[in-house]
Amino acid sequence: MNKKGKRKINVCVQSVAFVLGCCLCFTLTAVYGQSDTEQPETFSAKTFLPAASLSKTLRQSAEKASPSVVHIQVSHRRSVSPGRSGRAVIMQVEESGSGIAADIAGKTVILTNRHVVAGNDADSIQILTKDRYILKVLNVTENEDFDIAVIDVSGKLPPPVVFGNSDELAAGGIILVLGSPFGLERSLSLGIISAVGRRSIPGNGAATPRIGFFQIDAAVNPGSSGGPMLNLDGEVVGLSTAIATQGGGNEGVAFVMPIKTVLRIAEQLVKTGSVVKAYIGCGFDASFSMDDRRRLGIDRFIGSRLKTVEPGGPAGTAGLKTGDVILAFNNVEIEEDSHIVLLVAESETGKPIPLKINRNGQTLDITLTPATQLSR
Repeated sequence: MNKKGKRKINVCVQSVAFVLGCCLCFTLTAVYGQSDTEQPETFSAKTFLPAASLSKTLRQSAEKASPSVVHIQVSHRRSVSPGRSGRAVIMQVEESGSGIAADIAGKTVILTNRHVVAGNDADSIQILTKDRYILKVLNVTENEDFDIAVIDVSGKLPPPVVFGNSDELAAGGIILVLGSPFGLERSLSLGIISAVGRRSIPGNGAATPRIGFFQIDAAVNPGSSGGPMLNLDGEVVGLSTAIATQGGGNEGVAFVMPIKTVLRIAEQLVKTGSVVKAYIGCGFDASFSMDDRRRLGIDRFIGSRLKTVEPGGPAGTAGLKTGDVILAFNNVEIEEDSHIVLLVAESETGKPIPLKINRNGQTLDITLTPATQLSR
């Protein structure tokens, strides 16, 4: 290449470099909003629109539900370890929880967890509203299997909550929790749904596989039980029920009962004073291993094997036998024993349900009709 050609290329390169330099300078000035002599703008959450918008949404959601949330104080006597005299000491103990005002079957009642008020009479339960009114407790109707209590009250009733659709919730969704942790009334915490459909709570004997809990990471502590979980519209989508903890406090693993389940139980308690549930009359084999599954041609850890079948019960009438493996219940694949217990609990009694089973390595289709059983 001759010298003239080289000069033209050098001029072109220098021109491009100059233009790119100008563009970079312009871009940096536009992004940071300053030149060498200008001062940086002070950051403010009010000018950061996404944060300001979310903050406003959270505040409005809490304000919408807060008037319907009540503080529950329970006072009772408890026998503690013997003192120096060798005799047990009886102490007056006060414990707190939360609840919500709800319109159930045309009647305003207070909903909470059974364990908040269990074993206490009406006179030992005090309910305080946001406006500082004390409600008179008339009666408590409770269900142990589902850990739900309905409290009949009189006085200056708070407005009932607005319920949302708990079926719409999924892992990753933002939620709010209101409650009275350690007696601190109307405390608000923020978190996300960590998982859905949890059927057991580590270290909690009160957990029941009849409920598919939401697992959340919001701060839930003793005293939060019975308080509402809210969506971003301020609608109640669950009741805080339990925590998994080694130290007795919040460790970021809490469990919330879906409001759909709460309402199903509460409506029965209000209308009849009791709860009925579906049952199929069989027991499951907890020792059913992966090796057992492979011998039956099941190559994944699915299904529940029947250990017992009640003669004349729904399962026996449908033709199920000991050793059968239920692979699907109402077209839902069974993961393990607690999964089918939950599906049965959510079933409608008297309605035929299709089952897919494995019997000695062969797949069969069977129809079963759950019967009605009185819940505790």
